[in-house]
Parts: sequence; structure tokens; C-alpha cells
Amino acid sequence: MRYLILGNSAAGVTAAGAIRRVDPSGEITIVGDEPYPYYARVLTSYYLGGLVTRDGLWLADENWYRRQGIRLLTGRRAVAVDGASRRVGLDDGREIPFDRLLVATGAAPQQINIPGSNLPGVFTLRTLDDAAAIRKFARPGGRALVVGGGLVGIKAAEGLHARGLNVRLVVSSARLLSQVLDETGAELVHRVMTDAGFTIHLQEDVVALEGREKVTAAVLRSGVTVPADVVVVGKGVQPNVAFLEGSGIEVDRGILVDEYLGTSIQGVYAAGDVAQAYDYARKERRINAIWGNAVEQGRLAGFNMAGRRTPYRGGIGRNSLVVNGLGVISGGIVDPPREGQDKSGASDGDYYVVSRVDKKRLYYRKAVLKGRRLVGMVAIGPPEGAGGFQSLIGREVKEEYIVSFLDGSFTWAMVGR
Repeated sequence: MRYLILGNSAAGVTAAGAIRRVDPSGEITIVGDEPYPYYARVLTSYYLGGLVTRDGLWLADENWYRRQGIRLLTGRRAVAVDGASRRVGLDDGREIPFDRLLVATGAAPQQINIPGSNLPGVFTLRTLDDAAAIRKFARPGGRALVVGGGLVGIKAAEGLHARGLNVRLVVSSARLLSQVLDETGAELVHRVMTDAGFTIHLQEDVVALEGREKVTAAVLRSGVTVPADVVVVGKGVQPNVAFLEGSGIEVDRGILVDEYLGTSIQGVYAAGDVAQAYDYARKERRINAIWGNAVEQGRLAGFNMAGRRTPYRGGIGRNSLVVNGLGVISGGIVDPPREGQDKSGASDGDYYVVSRVDKKRLYYRKAVLKGRRLVGMVAIGPPEGAGGFQSLIGREVKEEYIVSFLDGSFTWAMVGR
């Protein structure tokens, strides 16, 4: 059996390991577009900030691939998939045949198309090379501008701040982390960041970047010009699916997959940030570009490719980060429709929201239910019990679990009672 995996990160490498557990003798080839073995992309902002060394990023070395009997092709990119002839074309002109194919090509940062966006000193942050390039421009005491207030933008801002730069964020939406937090949670994060010295512009956009040999300033939509020695664009990511045009693989925003991570072509699978898989909070197929989801999808896709039929229960958007010392955990649907909701917590259609907040203590807990089923949560401040409660999303929960989560006393042991 010839297994071909496009993507050398969380989903692809985990899938290769799972295949090898089931099929000790099959031929496994991994194609990766970076010149490195497997490393923790989720830690690139920590490497940028000097909180993790370069050596601390590696999750596998070349010896691991050799021991697993995996052929690794680095610095190569798939440009076409022919589902009929079972072949993949690479950017160097080679064609690789396959019996089973996994598309785990991940996602690419969204770019901004404005005057000056190609100036030296303007970056996105996704890969190790991105972080290394930013480090050369990001000198302590310098002025950094981050475009975007989502997870990518916040992590980039944190890394630059840890490196000793003065950081300014320009955010087009009305609040930070608008896809991760509700208004109350975002307000607490905003306060912590401004107290730490970040400058934040909400409902604002960068319309041009200025400079000659390198970027020196940004022009905002409001007409204000602000200085910048380095600019990092953190406007989210787009799944890498363009090369699949004409392949016969069904694509929406990402690659549509079934409960076994299979695509519309038999023997072809998808996993990770490129896969549009079942979301058990929303009960629909959705891209949840989270490292943990990529690992789980990769593992199950690998099993299924090798003949061990194992269904994927589904995933949700799970988020856990620390912003200037403030813990932030969220998952599922955090901001349901508000029509009809009152301040004490009331129905939004079938939704019901209960929360507790102490803004002075920077403490906030929120549970979102649909009927008796937990579909979302937010926890800001001390993390006690938040991770365990997050794992209950998608299940019916008892009232005592919600009460204990709100007051910080929830433990996973309670569920087994």
C-alpha cells in the first residue's frame, strides 16, 4: 500500500504515525513545503518573544522519519491532484502515485493588499522562518504594529511585547478576539493589555504603509499616521485548497469530509486546518483550525487510511491562551444570538446563557446551553476546572456542574459521581 501525505505538521505527521501502527510495511511519503522536520508551529510566537529557543520547537528529527520508514520530501509543494490516475503533481515537476492520500496542507495567512504592503519589515507570522525574519527587525525599544485582533494578532503582539517592543494593534472589529470571546470577555482582555502598555485601535483599519528602504509608518482609515519599525499582519488564515481545483475533491471553505475524514473521492482523506469536519457544538461541518483538532483528525485519518475504520466524533473551536498573565479559555458557541436575552440569563431561542463576572478581580465565567446541552463556555482569570468543563461541550450537563463552574469549584471527578 502506498500512502501519500501532503503536509508535514500536526495532522500529517500524526497520521503517518497512526498508519505505521496499523500497517508496518506500507510505503509512506510525506511532502512538506518547509525545509524542516516536524516542529511546533503553535510556539512560533513564543520563539519570537524569546520565551522558547529554536531548539525547543522541534517535535521530531530526521532520525524519527528514518526509524518509522517514512520518506520525507521537504521544501516541496503539491500543485495538482488527479483522483482518476491516483497521482499528485509537485512544484518541481515530479508526479507521485498513491493508493491512499491525505491532504493535510493546513492554511496560509491572509495578506493585506494596500500600498506599501510589500515593503521590507512587513510580515505574517505562521512559520519558523516568519518568526526568525521578524526577530531581525523587532529590536527591543522599537515600534511594532500588529494588524488584526484575533488569535494570530494577539499572539504576535504578545511575542513582540515580550521582546521589548512598544506594540500597537489596529483592529477592524469592535472588540479584541471577536471570534473567541463575547463582549464582556473581550473587555477584560482589552483592559489588561492597555494596562500593560499596548496601544489598541478598535474599528480601525490600515489603508497604507509608508517607507522607502523599509516600513516606517502606517496610515489609518481615520487619517492618523502612526510610526512603525515592524508590521505583523494577523488577519487570520485561509485553507490551502487552491491546488485542488479540477481534482474532483469537494471543497466549500475547506475540504468537506465525512465521519471517517474521507473526502468525495474514495481513498482520499483530509485533516487539520484544511478540513471542514463535523462540529458537535454547532452540529454542522466547520473548520476549527486548532492544533489539538489537527492531531486528533490526523490520528483517525491515519487509522482509516490503513484500514482500521474509526469514526471521528467531531471537534469544536477550543482556545486557551495567556494574555499578559491573564488566563483565557473558551470553546464552542461563546456569543449566541442576543434577541430576547435579559441580564439575569434568559432564552435566546433555544439558547440559555448563565454567567458570573467580577471585573475588579478580572474574573469571568459563562456557560452557553441549548436545552440541557452545553454548547459553549468562557473562563477568564484563574483556570481551575475550566479545561474540564470545556470538555463537556456537546453533552447534557447537570445544573450543579454549571454552578460549580461559575464559582470555580468544578472538577472532572464530579462527572463520575
